Amino acid sequence: MKTINKIIICILLLAMFSCNEEDLDLYPKTAITEGNFYQTEEQFILAVNDVYRQMERTYQAGGIADIYGELSSDNTYIEFIGGSSNSAERISSFNIPTNDLDTENAWQNSYNSIFICNDVLNRLENTTVEFSSPELKERLIAEASFVRALIYFNMVRVWGDIPLPLKPLSPEEGYEYLRENKDVVYDQIISDLNYAKNTLPISYTGNDLGRVNKYGAAAVLAKVYLTRGNETDAERELKEIIDSGLYSLDADDNGVVNADDYRYIFHPDTKNSKASVLEIQYLEGQNAVNSNHQMEYTPYQWSFHLPDINETFRGGGRNTPTQDLVNEFEPADTVRKIISVYPGYDNLETGEFVSYPFTMKFFDPNWRYAGQNFEIIRFADILLMYAEVTDDPTYLNMVRARVGLPDYGEAGYPAEYTTLERAIEHERRVELAFEFHRFFDLVRTGRALEVMQAKGYDVNQNKLHFPVPQRAIDVNPQLTQNDGY
Repeated sequence: MKTINKIIICILLLAMFSCNEEDLDLYPKTAITEGNFYQTEEQFILAVNDVYRQMERTYQAGGIADIYGELSSDNTYIEFIGGSSNSAERISSFNIPTNDLDTENAWQNSYNSIFICNDVLNRLENTTVEFSSPELKERLIAEASFVRALIYFNMVRVWGDIPLPLKPLSPEEGYEYLRENKDVVYDQIISDLNYAKNTLPISYTGNDLGRVNKYGAAAVLAKVYLTRGNETDAERELKEIIDSGLYSLDADDNGVVNADDYRYIFHPDTKNSKASVLEIQYLEGQNAVNSNHQMEYTPYQWSFHLPDINETFRGGGRNTPTQDLVNEFEPADTVRKIISVYPGYDNLETGEFVSYPFTMKFFDPNWRYAGQNFEIIRFADILLMYAEVTDDPTYLNMVRARVGLPDYGEAGYPAEYTTLERAIEHERRVELAFEFHRFFDLVRTGRALEVMQAKGYDVNQNKLHFPVPQRAIDVNPQLTQNDGY
C-alpha cells in the first residue's frame, strides 16, 4: 500500500518545443524528463503507481462514478453546495446542458487517465529494460490494463458509444477517433479484464498490499457480464471469488460475523479487510494521497462538525441523503442506517440540534487530510450479485444476517418486497448506499425509469446517458451527440 501511495514527484514533461530533429535527442542531464525516465524497473513501477492514481480520479467525490452512480440516483440531492456552479443540481434533476461543467470535467479527466494508462502500456510493451523477472513486467502490464478497463467500463455506462483509443495519441491522431459502438468497447473491456485476471497474483504481501489481484479483476468482470445481461459468465466469476476463501463478511477477522463487521469496514484505519475485494488506497496526513469524500459529502454549513469533534468546518454539500433513502431502512436496521445516514449535528454555539443528514461512511477524524480507503467492490456486493444470478436467497440472507435482520420470506421481512428481484434491489440500496452503485444498478436492471419517474424525477430514456460535452464536439465536429441533447 505504501508503494502505491508514494507521491510521484517525477513530472514527465510532455511539451514539445520548437527545435530541430537533432535537438529532440538532447535531454537535461540533471532533470527527470520523458526522455530519461522509463530507464529502470523501479521507474516503471512508479509509472504504474501513477496509473493507480487514475482510479482515485475516477472514484473521487465529484468523479464520474459519483455523479452518475450516486448523484443521479434517488439516494441523494443537493441542499446547499459551495461554489458558483449549479452543475450538481442539474445532474441530480436530470437537466444537464451540453456545456455542463461537472460532466465535461469527468469526460476530460477520464480521457486524460486513459492517455496515462495507454502511455505506460505502450512503454512497457516496447521497453528494452531488463526486469528482475518476466512475471513482474507482465504483472505491471496487467495492472495498467485493468485500470484502463475499469475507466472505460464507467465511461461506456455513462455515455454509451465513446472513442476507444488504445495507444497514446498525438493531437492530430485524436481527430481520427470517433465514437465506437458500445459493443466494441465492452469487448475491449472484457479482453483487458480477462488478461488481468489470468495474469495477476491471487494476493499480495508487504508494500504491495492494495494492488489489484486476480479476484479484483474477476469482480469487475462479473459486473461487466451482469451489465451485458450475461448471467452465466457472471455467475462463473462470482463463484470463483466466493470459492477462493479469501473474502468474508467477517471484516474484522475475529471469527464472528455480526454488525461490528459492518462498522469495522468504515473505520478510518481499516485498509483492505477480508470484506473488501477491490478498493482505492488513500493515506491520511499532509502531503499524502488523501480522500476528498468526507469533505465533499458533509453539510455546507459554517457550524458543521463531525460527531465527538469540536472543530467546525464547512463541507462541500454534495450527496445529501434523501428522505426516500432514509425511509428505505428497516426499523431494526439501525447499524447500517446510522453509518449511512447520520441525522445531523449540534450547533456548538447555540446547543441546538441541526437536522441536516450526511453519510458517515467516509468518517475520518483527520478531516483536513483524510485517509480512509474507498471500497469499489465489497464482498457483500459479490454475494448480492450471486443471489441475483442464481435466484438463491441464501446469499442475500447472509448479508442480512450480518446485521441481525430476518431472512427474505420469513416473519418480519418487509412485506413490500414481494419478489427476490425487489428484495435484492432493496438490499443493494441500503447495504451499498453512497458507494456509487445505485443508479448504475437501476439502469442495469431496466428499473431506472419506473423507479425514478414514480418519485417525480423528470427522466426519460435519453437522459439515462450523459451528454457528450459540447467542448469535445467543438474541438472535433465529427463527434456525434447523444439523443435528446
